[in-house]
Amino acid sequence: MTTALVLGGAGGIGAAVTRRLAADHDVTITHHGHPERAQALAAELTEQGARVRALAADATREDEVVAAFDAAQEHGELTVVVDCVGGWDYPRITDLTSEQINDSLALNLVSGLLVLREAARRVADGGRVVMISSAAARVAPARQSTYAAAKAGLEAATKVTAKEVAKRGVTVNVVRPGATDTEYMRSITADKAIEAMSSSNAMRRLGTPEDIAGVVALLLSEDARWITGDVLDATGGLA
Repeated sequence: MTTALVLGGAGGIGAAVTRRLAADHDVTITHHGHPERAQALAAELTEQGARVRALAADATREDEVVAAFDAAQEHGELTVVVDCVGGWDYPRITDLTSEQINDSLALNLVSGLLVLREAARRVADGGRVVMISSAAARVAPARQSTYAAAKAGLEAATKVTAKEVAKRGVTVNVVRPGATDTEYMRSITADKAIEAMSSSNAMRRLGTPEDIAGVVALLLSEDARWITGDVLDATGGLA
């Protein structure tokens, strides 16, 4: 059984990805906050016969990202890395503080660069790396300046990484979700805004974590071996 590492693998999209991977991988998931949720997911999947473990890791800290990769590699050859770390709020550009800018870039870009670096160093030949971005990187919604900028940067860095590891047969891609119905999204987004998001794509609904996990699974499959350095929209037809 090969080994997978899912950064941010306990909530929302990350949990859905973990469930898909647990069927045929030894999985290490990281969480930053909500340890009970991560441990519950790991325990549930372990009871079903999977091998899943959870550890705390702040993906904005170099030492903790390194430790997460170390932990995953203790259980076998690392063939899959999925980075689901990210978060946003809704500051107006006129109200931005230096602290908000630095915090958003750390969470949504610096963390991704650290993950890409370690993945490039450690993923086995022929492995798969998938980074989770956001439609904000393309649509640039109002009041998401730092988030959109950081995710756009993450997409660019992913394309660079893909070129640098291609000779080893490692693919590195981005999944770009639209509005996805997660606990986090609902906790920081007004009901009126959620209604608007639901009607903004061709399918006229929010995405689900399982929708996004299915796209990730596609990129992790053998059939996707000729796709690398790409950004795959998973938005339900967002214009």
